[in-house]
Amino acid sequence: MSSSDRPSVGAVDSREDSVVRRQRFEQAHPEAVILPPSAGRWRAVADGRTIGAWDLGTLMDQLDAIYPTAGSAD
Repeated sequence: MSSSDRPSVGAVDSREDSVVRRQRFEQAHPEAVILPPSAGRWRAVADGRTIGAWDLGTLMDQLDAIYPTAGSAD
């Protein structure tokens, strides 16, 4: 297998990797807390409420909806 046969790291279907999104979010929003998965479910305490999702990408989508980034189309 050559290096050109390997999948690229960082983006899947033109979306940014969830771990990278989480790291950037935590730096920008230290007031929000993302908890490690418990019973297979990710949780976060943000904006006075607890939200949850079965995968980190979906949780990050929910957090992005609560804390839209500057210049986003949302």
